[in-house]
Amino acid sequence: MKRTFLSLWLLFCMVALPAYSIHPRQVEQPFDSTKELSKIDFSQSLAANQEEWVDNTSVSLLTVGPGDPLYAWFGHSALIVKQPSGTKIMYDWGIFDYEQEHFYLNFARGRMYYYVVASEAAWRIQEAIDEVRDVRLVELNLSREAKFALINFLQKHITNEYSTYLYHFYYDNCATRIRDIIDFATLGAFREWAEQEPGQGSYRQLTAQYMIHSPALFWVLDTLQSRIIDTRLNRYEELFLPEKLHQAVLDFSYPDGTRLAAEEQVLQDTAAMDVRFTVKEELVDYDWAYALFGFVFALLLFILGRKLPSLKRILLGLVFLGLGVLGSLLLFMMLFSDMDMTYFNENILFLNPLLFVIAFKFLVQKKQSSRLLAYCSVIMIVLLGLKFLAPAFALQDNLRTMAVLLPVYLLGSSFQGRRNRKDR
Repeated sequence: MKRTFLSLWLLFCMVALPAYSIHPRQVEQPFDSTKELSKIDFSQSLAANQEEWVDNTSVSLLTVGPGDPLYAWFGHSALIVKQPSGTKIMYDWGIFDYEQEHFYLNFARGRMYYYVVASEAAWRIQEAIDEVRDVRLVELNLSREAKFALINFLQKHITNEYSTYLYHFYYDNCATRIRDIIDFATLGAFREWAEQEPGQGSYRQLTAQYMIHSPALFWVLDTLQSRIIDTRLNRYEELFLPEKLHQAVLDFSYPDGTRLAAEEQVLQDTAAMDVRFTVKEELVDYDWAYALFGFVFALLLFILGRKLPSLKRILLGLVFLGLGVLGSLLLFMMLFSDMDMTYFNENILFLNPLLFVIAFKFLVQKKQSSRLLAYCSVIMIVLLGLKFLAPAFALQDNLRTMAVLLPVYLLGSSFQGRRNRKDR
């Protein structure tokens, strides 16, 4: 039996290796805005009537704070163009359609197709206010030439052939699209300034601030993502978050000292309303909390097992059944999806479909321990040792994952050795 378990484990490791070392696939971007922006001359001279028209228009950055649905936790960004007639048009890159052809298949494969849509701004702003979200508007101080070229780009961007783009949470979203437009409109000065500024942390650390109010969901999504999101960012890269983009626009000044933010309007501030979670400005390390949870959970199961071993066995079986589902999802995302933030995920070495075998042993065969869990525990202990003793090899920030799993894995494997000693 021991050889069977070992052979099964080695076989899975061979199968999982391609998932661990997979190379990102190239996926066609229907509309690459930076490529199209590079074709535009933002300094081209204007005719007198064009200058007059531009002087009576304004371009503003709209920033909406976090909302209640998961997709709204990170806030939202849009551009608003006020025309000479007084009409305000909102350009929004955060639109997706559930009825889109193959929507759910594309979602499972990590191919989220979003649209840019132009709509009347007043009702969209009122909608955000009615949802009790922060709403702020910053008028951008742009040259006449840049403003005219930017508006022309926006008008072209909403036509059918240019309206769809492949969404990426970190690299290409409603905020990064606007970030790049602002950069081209400032003739590259915005990016040059922001790239010289140090960022606050990594993609993982920054998104944790918006998700930690839901510890279980954060742990699951955190576990599914790999070392790709653990490199430290410069300030330009962290502008994938609407709030970061808003603050950068307020902070940026042109080389001559002129500020990009001509005027800021706070249309609604919910800070004192206590309607939902708050986002901390400083980065907070929650590893200790997950380590405490993992230890306490395993301890409670251990105490329970002293009096009701059958109940403990069933609970462990259900836990590993759930973890098997999570491990299968991770393997699918690494092998068959375009979600590059899951590639090179070392969690696959101890969180994988083999956990279904462990669940089967506990629930059906009524075993009290599993040798496979011992192998998984050894892998985690080795990885933890490398992270503390050789930080250069600690590329993935997954201490929270192992802090929860390791005590439970050790508990599920410890009885095997005890039973074997009794049998002798």
